[in-house]
Amino acid sequence: MDNAGRKVLIIDDDTTVHTVLTVIFRKAGYQVFTALDALQGTSKAAQVKPDLIVLDVLMPAGGGAAVLERLRKMSFTSHTPCLIYSSLDRADILKEIQEGPLVAVLCKGEAKSEDILQAVARLVAG
Repeated sequence: MDNAGRKVLIIDDDTTVHTVLTVIFRKAGYQVFTALDALQGTSKAAQVKPDLIVLDVLMPAGGGAAVLERLRKMSFTSHTPCLIYSSLDRADILKEIQEGPLVAVLCKGEAKSEDILQAVARLVAG
């Protein structure tokens, strides 16, 4: 799949995560945008109108579940696929956020770059 022109927004308070994911996504042909907290993330989503959002669960200015809920209420991100990428245990994440056609969950430290790109490919393919 040609990802040229596809936009990914990474919402995470860890700049190391931004760096690592930016390299992975740029190599795969995506344009990458970043935000350091929930408020910045929803604002940047409104500006960029991304094709995919990578979202941390634990971060300042609102947790990932609240951000996802806000994104779903905004017309331009209501159907944007989201990859939940967190250091929390998968079972704990799934208590707050339900996986589905538009949401996948991966755990930091466990997911390799191939896992991330496969999950993203599934999400953006619909």
